[in-house]
Amino acid sequence: MPNSTTKLDNDQLSTMGRCEWVLTNGLGGFAMGTANGVPDRRYHGWLVGAMQPPVGRVMGLHSCLEWLAVQEDDAGLGGPRGRRIELSSFRFRGMGGGGVIHPKGMHRLEQFEQGTGWARWAYMLEDGVTVTRELTLVRGSNTALVRYRVTGLRGKAWLEVRPLVGLRDYHSLWRERAGYSGTGGDGWCEAAGPEAIAGAGPSRLWVTMARDGKAKATFVGDAEWWRNFEYTRELERGMDGVEDVYSPGVFMVECDHRDQPDSQVVLAASLDGPVPEGLLFDEVLAGHKGRVSVEALPAGCAAAGLVGRVRELSIIVEGADQFVVRRVSDTQHKGRTADAGARESRKPTPTPPSGRGFQATIVAGYPWFSDWGRDTFISMRGLLLCTGRFEEALAVLRAFAAMQKNGLIPNCFDNAGHAEYNTVDASLWYVHAACEYLRVSGDRAGFESVCGACLAVIEAYRGGTEFDIRMDEDGLIAAGSEGTQLTWMDARRDGVVFTPRHGKAVEINALWYSGLMELADALKGADKAKAAELRGLAERCSSSFGQFWNHDARCLFDVLMPVDGGWRPDGRVRPNQVFAVSQPYSVLYPDQKHAVLAVVKERLLTPMGLRTLDPADPGYRPRFEGPIRERDAAYHNGTVWPWLIGAYCEGVLRAGAFSAEARDEVRGVIQPLVREFCERTTQVGPLRQLAEVYDADEKPGHRRAEGCIAQAWSVAEVLRVLCLVEGTERGTN
Repeated sequence: MPNSTTKLDNDQLSTMGRCEWVLTNGLGGFAMGTANGVPDRRYHGWLVGAMQPPVGRVMGLHSCLEWLAVQEDDAGLGGPRGRRIELSSFRFRGMGGGGVIHPKGMHRLEQFEQGTGWARWAYMLEDGVTVTRELTLVRGSNTALVRYRVTGLRGKAWLEVRPLVGLRDYHSLWRERAGYSGTGGDGWCEAAGPEAIAGAGPSRLWVTMARDGKAKATFVGDAEWWRNFEYTRELERGMDGVEDVYSPGVFMVECDHRDQPDSQVVLAASLDGPVPEGLLFDEVLAGHKGRVSVEALPAGCAAAGLVGRVRELSIIVEGADQFVVRRVSDTQHKGRTADAGARESRKPTPTPPSGRGFQATIVAGYPWFSDWGRDTFISMRGLLLCTGRFEEALAVLRAFAAMQKNGLIPNCFDNAGHAEYNTVDASLWYVHAACEYLRVSGDRAGFESVCGACLAVIEAYRGGTEFDIRMDEDGLIAAGSEGTQLTWMDARRDGVVFTPRHGKAVEINALWYSGLMELADALKGADKAKAAELRGLAERCSSSFGQFWNHDARCLFDVLMPVDGGWRPDGRVRPNQVFAVSQPYSVLYPDQKHAVLAVVKERLLTPMGLRTLDPADPGYRPRFEGPIRERDAAYHNGTVWPWLIGAYCEGVLRAGAFSAEARDEVRGVIQPLVREFCERTTQVGPLRQLAEVYDADEKPGHRRAEGCIAQAWSVAEVLRVLCLVEGTERGTN
């Protein structure tokens, strides 16, 4: 972000208010905010804990109000020559509506920076005095550390910090209410909320503050409610965007740099229990560094082409790591809930080393998603297999296998951790990911431990299971009804299905065919009879797949929908057809593959990914904006999704037999997203991440990033494409 010797102007500050950062803790918890420091969403906060990893999310530490009280000459603090300088800023609902910025600390902001595991703001005060604030999260703990440094003082000053406490479900907004309380003493305070959240027991936040780890700050119990915080990003979505926030009191610590020029003040906040002494900021930062690296890429990916992209890859690999988190098993979940009343004694602990006994998962996106089945197994290939994290990949496969129900892999989980199974594609992506795991890792024993779950998927789809998922007589998979949305294009609100795709969806049957063939390959040495049976099912699907071919448009129908005892093809041009080209096994002829790619390139390809609908279609919605209902209507009717670039690029490579020309084409297609991830500094949008969706058309000159500011499969597919195009691994063809 801007690095200058003068304060930022209003235009710069406004732009920075649309730049969002995210830090994560390896549990599904996070910190998130804007570059200018003004929270603009209900999800913006310095500590959002995951009390039942990766869910049970609680807004713990909302933020802090900060002042530097400077003593001038010999005047006593608060005397006629003392100054109390504001450092923080928030937006509040004005008397006549509209936001009012208060206090005015934002206008002293000189610089914002973000690195691996940290965010930093530098404020320039009068007479050369600067204050920096750094934020980091403890990995494996719902604990945040905030470090302050004051430099350039010529006398004494007191740093005053008032923690603002949420203690609410992170989706909710609360107004002033009874039930909040706070106690404290030298260097510490404890705030309690009015009720249990997400079954995680009493909600409490423990906060400590000290200088140089020794001199404890003075805590003054002075409970206040700060009312009418306004979040414009929520208002833009047609949501409630105003809340009140509680504060139990204020910390004060002396900063005298005549004697201690390098002193630092650290505030620690935890939802797990009293903050342990000796928690050092630099050691916590070290825990974020070096966890994953370009050097860890498997040999098949570490080709010469990647050597010249070390900087880009390093940034993307670090960003990818933010989505890989721990999952609490059912047994751990029950124990955690039963032990909620004893949380006072729980202390932050580091994440245990990876191994065969732990559960891992992938968060679909920050701030509002947990781990979704389809997102997890689409993302696993880029986030874990491309980066050589095979133990974690197997742990993810095992965790979801343990939750399989009637052959279905879970679709998603609510904030209390309850699984929902309303999906037709998550289970197929599971089979694909398991077979990919075997191919890339060579771990036959690991694959065999989840092979049963793969075969259960096949049997369930073959014989029929929940949500009308079944194999039809022609060998194709049909699923759903008019009131259900089971594919990834699942927008539905108030009973309205915005992209009806019940019936036989093109990508589902492409996944079904390739999954059968891949699983047959995996079993051919161990169970020849089962492998032959799977190939027979694949042949039935292949012989019927021609129903999807649109001879007039020279591409594939998106879905065959049930009508009057038959099937009516949907001729709308959508991106789902690329999966019939990109899978390891395809039923299409070479000329059909090239024809599909040509149509997708002409009508759907943008620098940020693929549009979800042809712009010539009457239902095309080019902008993802407005209230939630309007956004849901546009979600899959024009809006661009970066993750689809993976299937398109893999299709180009496979159709082109991984030739030099095909690789060059893919390098050009993927580069805008690489730049978006690695080089974005002052434009609006996510920093060091890729968003969930982008506008389909440019207005006024750029495509706005929208949806989740950090989306797992957006990042995973960019990383996977880089490894595909520069590496040596091709998979089956």
